[in-house]
Amino acid sequence: MATRKSSRREAVTDTQAEQLATALHALGDYAHVLVHAERGHLNIYPGDGDPVARLTPLGGGQYGLSFHSHTGQWERMPLAGDLRHMAEAIITTLGMYLEKWDFSRGTSESDH
Repeated sequence: MATRKSSRREAVTDTQAEQLATALHALGDYAHVLVHAERGHLNIYPGDGDPVARLTPLGGGQYGLSFHSHTGQWERMPLAGDLRHMAEAIITTLGMYLEKWDFSRGTSESDH
């Protein structure tokens, strides 16, 4: 039977989750975005529902970004950096998935 190698990944903390959330909120209308430290990652939620992205600690204060694809798999993205830089990268690359949807008007503005 094969044994699983244990990885010595840095633990993520609630403080890091708060720092990332604060950085994301400062970059636009993202006050509704939630960040939770869960299972060794900083998971990024656009409010309720499933996370759309996560940061994984790489060591030395650096994090790698993954996107939660429509297949349910986590897809690594070729981006890494500290929390501040990763907040900017998240908004630049995945901001459309974090936008707040407002369906309160109830009607379309078109005449169709």
